[in-house]
Amino acid sequence: MNKHLQESLLLQLEVDLSSTYRKLVSSRYFSPAHLEALSHEAKMTVENQNREHRLLSYMIFIQFIYNKAKTEERFELYERRIGHFFEAVSSYITDLLKEQTGSKQERAYAKLLFTRLKQTAPQPFSPYPQLMLRSLPVLSAGSLESLDRLFQDRFDLNHSKETAIAISYFYLFIGKESVALKELNNFSKILLPHEIEQHIKLMTKRERFTQIIQWIDILFERSSNKLGSLQQYADQAETALQSASIHFGSWDRWLHAPSIKRFNALIAPLSSEQVDAVLSYILPKLADLLHTDAAKLAYVQLLHQYSYYVEARDYFLSAEPNPISMQEPKIRLLKTLAQQEPTLALPVFHQFIVRLVEKRSRKHYVEAADYTMELKSIYSALGQQDIYVYFIQELKRSYKSYRAFIEELKRRET
Repeated sequence: MNKHLQESLLLQLEVDLSSTYRKLVSSRYFSPAHLEALSHEAKMTVENQNREHRLLSYMIFIQFIYNKAKTEERFELYERRIGHFFEAVSSYITDLLKEQTGSKQERAYAKLLFTRLKQTAPQPFSPYPQLMLRSLPVLSAGSLESLDRLFQDRFDLNHSKETAIAISYFYLFIGKESVALKELNNFSKILLPHEIEQHIKLMTKRERFTQIIQWIDILFERSSNKLGSLQQYADQAETALQSASIHFGSWDRWLHAPSIKRFNALIAPLSSEQVDAVLSYILPKLADLLHTDAAKLAYVQLLHQYSYYVEARDYFLSAEPNPISMQEPKIRLLKTLAQQEPTLALPVFHQFIVRLVEKRSRKHYVEAADYTMELKSIYSALGQQDIYVYFIQELKRSYKSYRAFIEELKRRET
């Protein structure tokens, strides 16, 4: 983007730039809503200016505010505000890039982004590494090729860890994994696991499991139990690479924080026989952890996903003392149990009705009466209406003094 055009746009935007900066560094309290409104003001300013050069205008906003705050030594004091503003502007830029893929403006933007990244490379709080990370997925192949040439010809090693992470991700994104790893390795002594999660996530998406293990071994100590958010990716990679056996260490870690989403990610590369072996290993262990909400939820979801109906019946009878507060996955499991194995569901419904009535409140009576209607449907589907009639008679006799409950039953029978 030529210098004359940048200077011209800077003059056009100068009043709004100064106004936005003054607001960002004012002493008054700024809520997230205030920051959002300020970001939107900047967007409206850009949209109402020369629409052909919106990408450059957004870059001028970032450059002006960053340089001004650094010059006046206010950046660190107002880092959170300014960072929020930059993040919002970055989102506007990526939205524009999606509209202008392969255009002249996109190519000029990519070149300017490289220039700004290089100019601020040694500075740890530069906004351009994050902007690079956000831009890469929406840049065209032509712009990526142009960036590749620029990085090869004009970049040296004098840059911050944040800049190195962005450069590394760029190389990884275009398939140069060894170059990407080398870039990070220069900062391995101060690199934190969460800082390269996006790298490992991208490699996982591409099923580069051997490379994931290699990266983690080189950059961190995989056996140190200090991988943080990278642990799930390390487990998934190890599981994927186990062709003949199962990596049960990964499943022991999974049991510490059970999640159906992570379970499905870990089993993705396994055969059905291996999945069966995993379930045989983790389900009994989960059953011993049902005092925790996470374990209970994962256990219910697995029973549903793999049609463990006997275990589902036992779960409801032993681990759900108050049916009125059940989460949606548990309700879905109970409905499926009633549909697929109605005989197994019968004792569950009997118990739930009694448990609810014993709570002795109107809302529990309402729920109990609803369950009697579902029980009636199950007996009807089994051709055992006479058993239901006997049950409901005994229920009314046992709780005849519970007038509100009897009223709810009669209301449903009419």
